[in-house]
Order: sequence, then C-alpha cells, then structure tokens
Amino acid sequence: MDKKKKICYIGGIAVISILFMSYLAVSLFFMSHYYPGTMIGEFSCGGLTADDAKALIEERARDYQLVIQGREETEATLMASEIQLQFQLDDTLQGIVNGQNGFGWLSGGGRYDLPVTVTYEEELLDKRLSDMLIFQKSHMRDPVNAYIGEYDEETGTYPIVKEDRGTLINRQKAESAIVEAIKNMEETIVLEDAGCYKEPEISSDNVELVRFGSRLNRFVSSRIVYDWHGMEEIVDGSLIHQWLDIDREKQVVSINPEAAREYINSLSKKHDTFGKERQFKTSEGKTITIKTGSYGWRVDRNKETERLLKLIRAGSQVNREPEYLYTAAAKGENDIGDSYVEINLTAQHLYLYVKGELITESDFVSGSVARGFATPDGVYSLTYKTRNATLRGQGYASPVDFWMPFNGNIGMHDASWRRQFGGTIYLRNGSHGCVNLPREEAEKIYEYVDKGFPVVCYKEESSGSSIKKNNQGNTNTQTDPNQVPGTGSDPTAIPGVTLPVDPGVAPGVVPGITDPGMVPGVTPGAGVVPDPGTGTGEAPGNGEAVPGTGVQAPGTGTVPAPDQVVTPPPETVPGTDPGAATAPVPVPEATPTPAP
Repeated sequence: MDKKKKICYIGGIAVISILFMSYLAVSLFFMSHYYPGTMIGEFSCGGLTADDAKALIEERARDYQLVIQGREETEATLMASEIQLQFQLDDTLQGIVNGQNGFGWLSGGGRYDLPVTVTYEEELLDKRLSDMLIFQKSHMRDPVNAYIGEYDEETGTYPIVKEDRGTLINRQKAESAIVEAIKNMEETIVLEDAGCYKEPEISSDNVELVRFGSRLNRFVSSRIVYDWHGMEEIVDGSLIHQWLDIDREKQVVSINPEAAREYINSLSKKHDTFGKERQFKTSEGKTITIKTGSYGWRVDRNKETERLLKLIRAGSQVNREPEYLYTAAAKGENDIGDSYVEINLTAQHLYLYVKGELITESDFVSGSVARGFATPDGVYSLTYKTRNATLRGQGYASPVDFWMPFNGNIGMHDASWRRQFGGTIYLRNGSHGCVNLPREEAEKIYEYVDKGFPVVCYKEESSGSSIKKNNQGNTNTQTDPNQVPGTGSDPTAIPGVTLPVDPGVAPGVVPGITDPGMVPGVTPGAGVVPDPGTGTGEAPGNGEAVPGTGVQAPGTGTVPAPDQVVTPPPETVPGTDPGAATAPVPVPEATPTPAP
C-alpha cells in the first residue's frame, strides 16, 4: 500500500469514528431529553428535560390569559384569575422521556396532549362570557344567504349579492371551544375558525345560484339592433329586464311574451307607414296630403314577436330587419322614394319618374264619377304586370297589350277603344276604376315598372280651368262648367253628381240616363251621343266591368268596349287594417275581375 492510499484509509477511519462518537453522544443526550420537534399541547419541548417542560408550563399558568377573537374585529381577553383557573400537572412529562429510545432521535419527536388537569368556576366563566360584546344579543346579526340582485343599469347585469355571514354565535359551541383552548393553554382562539358562528345556507359560489344568475344574464346580454325600414331601435338589457318574470326562491326565469308583443306593436304603430296619410310634392310643386292606401311598410307583428323571443332566449347580439307583411320602395317616412307613377285624378294626367327623372307623362281616363266608379285616391304598389291579358265580361272578351294592376282589380292598361284621353271624359264616361292610357304610353310605363313599384293617386281642388300639356306637346283645355251649354241646367242630372260637358258630345245635346237594357241592381252608365270625331261610335263608359262582379254596366253606345276579367299570376290583396298583424287576403286565382 503506497503512502497516499494509507493516508486516505486512516482519514476515513477517523471520520467514521468521529461521526460514531457524535451520534453516540447525541443519543446519550436524548435518553433524558425530548426528541427534536416534540410538542406537548401548545408547547415546543424539543431538547428540554421533563423538569424544563414543567417549569415552562407552570410559568405560563401563573400569568395565563386567553384572547378570544370574534367576527368583525371583536375581541375579548379572559384572565385566569377571573374564573379562578388552576392547572395541575401529573407525571406524564417524565413518562414521555422514559418512553423514548435515545438512539432513535433521528426519527424526531411526536405530539402529545398537555398532561394538565384544569379547574375553574363555571358560573364565573358564564358571567365573564356574557359580559363580552361577542356574546351579547344586541351585537348578534342573523346570517343572510347570497342572492341574485336587481338589474344593474350600469353594468347591464344581474349581480350576485354576496352572503352576509352575520354575527350570530352558538354560545354552547363557543364555550366548549374556549374550555378546550384553556386546557391546551392556548394563547388565542378564533371563534370563526372553531366553527362557532351560524353560517348562511347559500354562499355566492353556490352552484345552483351561479347557474341561475347565468341564465338571467344570458337574457339581458342580448342586443338586437333593428333597422326598422331606416329607423334604428335597440333591444337590450335595459328593456329586456322589464319583460322577465323571475322567481328567485325557485330560481326560475321566463320572458313575458305579452310584454315583448306589446313592444313590437308599439314600434309597428310608431314606424310603420302602411295605411297612413303622407305628405307628397306633386309635379306642379304643391305639397298635398295623400289619403291612405295599400302601400307602405308593415311588420308582421306575430312573427317578429316570436323571432324576438327566440333571440333573447339565446342571448343573441345581432343586427336585423323585422319580418314584414308589406314593404315599400324606400326606407324612412318618405317611403315612396324617387321612382313612382304619379296619377293626378283631377287633371287626368299621369307622370312616370325613375330615380327622380321624369320618363314620360300622359293624359288618361279614370273611373266614371257619374256611375260611382271613381278611381280611389291613395298610395299603392304595383301588384304585378303582364302582357297580352284578356279582359273578360259577361258575353264578351277583349285583349289589352299591357296590364298593370295596383289596387285590387284596378290597374293601368292601354285602351285601344278610346280615341281621346284626359279632360273631363272620366266624369260621365270613364272606366269602372282603371286608368285607361294610350297604347304607346302604357307600353313605355310597362317597361319601367315592376311588382312593388309605387303608384300615387290623388285629387286636387279644382281651380275652374287649367291647361295641361300632353306628351305630344298639344294642349287640352279643361273647362268645368256645371251646366250643359245652352240649357241653363241639366234636367237629367244624377243626384249628388254635377256633370260638366263631355268633349266627345255634340254641343247642346243633353246626355240621357235611361238604358232599357240595364241589368237589374247595377248602376247604369250615362248614355251619350257617339263622338263624331271617332268615326266608330265610341261609347265611353260602356263595356266596363263592375268591380268584383264581372257584370257589364249597360249604356247606350253602339260599339261595346271590352270589360275586364284577367287571369293573372296569384297575388295578394292587401288588408285594410294597418294596425292589425294579419296576413293579406289572397285574390282567387280562378276568376279575378279587375275593373278597367
């Protein structure tokens, strides 16, 4: 063995010997001392002898006091002398040391109960506790469960209000915990940690409560931004929370459908234009009020209410337009827009505008006033258009090239049987309500209009006489005398109707009203002398259909003009109540009878 190895060998033996001797010495020490980490009651006794531990305990007992801590920063101190508290030790302290194996000190010490017998006066303890604020009734407050609060406008949510744990203490449980603390000679006892207070049944982290709050907040988190034909309306939590029926005890929430329906109805009344009067600026620059008609925006209240309820239940955040029963050409209050047909029933003149540009204008003949078939004024939309329609009446059929209905059975069409348009023809010899046009004008209008195209019909106050230039550049002088020239009065006047001169009647001829061939129950048309300028004996007012009946109104003309029964594609006739959320009434497909 060389020198280096020998030195290492000797050094190793020396280290082992030192460690062994150290371990042996420590082991001998712990044969009379407590192992490291030994706890006796609340006293740390590691490395102490039994006598040392006894002295430590007795020293604490002489000046013992217990600090009692309650909720909401309440605190009281119990002195040993106040309850005549005494501690008596037995020989357990020495027994713990004797039971140790000195060589097992590396395993550490254990935890032992304090070997103290505690005596005190129960009456004094009861009185002392009663004097403490912690145990006084006036200080105690019942616990309150956590709950869902009222809707918070600022946050837009239903907050969970945290539970109030209160200060209601269980006196019996508290006394037991205090006595146990005294036995262990503890310096402080926290009554809350010892479970001495009555706790609320529902805390803010309660699973069912959190789930209920989530349902509520899903509803009010909805945000539906309506484009109500150009008007913005917002449905969010500030409205929705007013529609909720909440049972907090059962944790049930539902949306009141009637509240939602009432809201939709209110918006419909506020914004919908269907059936309402409108201000309209005529081609002559006058601003007039137009009567109601079957035109405008109208929401399907029932469908939109159901849709709104579904969106709220889903917590949706969307931009949408409501479900409409009827739509108009333009959004907003001026829903007619800048493309429309303007029909001046008084001037018997029509204008067609497309995107604000005047495309054409024309004279026409509208419904006969004398026979009670005056074309109704109002705003309408084109129901449809079709080519080569056959107008049918009882016992005859006649074609028109362009048929454009806009008000039930009333529409615009060409009238090849007429040689003259405009003037006062309509007063006695007009149609059964339709707007009769020259063929070339009907064709031109047909090219530009389509389903939904606005049609504005209106009457204006008569100014005695006016001159209207037609689309050919000619002038048509409209006179409005109330008598037939040369007679002084009209002996055959229809009651309630003033009959001006028809330009197609020979001067001085009094129009008759007797028609021996009239159909019983049908208002007869005014008989006229054939217009010498037509060469064919046109009988204005004859050969037109009674709206909705298909019955020919009799007249005295010799050449029957066509009545109208059209077989159009299925369409709908708008309802008449603008406030009701009802579907439109369908026109029967089999035998609709539009008036010419």
